[in-house]
Amino acid sequence: MDHTQRLLGGPVRLQDLAQAVDLSASRLGHLFAEELGLPFPVFLRWARLRRAMELVRAGATLTQAAHGAGFADSSHLTRVFHEMFGLAPSKVFRSVQWDWT
Repeated sequence: MDHTQRLLGGPVRLQDLAQAVDLSASRLGHLFAEELGLPFPVFLRWARLRRAMELVRAGATLTQAAHGAGFADSSHLTRVFHEMFGLAPSKVFRSVQWDWT
């Protein structure tokens, strides 16, 4: 999981992560599902959304946050955010009081 967080700004492939921890991609995929209750692609989507939120919280624009979290552009971030939460990220980011300590 730590290795995944370091790679979020670019492509993250299960195969590359598996090689880094000396497991097969299928075994690592099963471990993600067993231990986290989420398949790897869903975990990765959540991790990217969280990174984008952290970047906006730190003062980044949506475009900067999208790129920093590994989304193609702000439209991609907006589309995924809307699919997950039913809201545009700009509306949420304006109204959220951040208290992540």
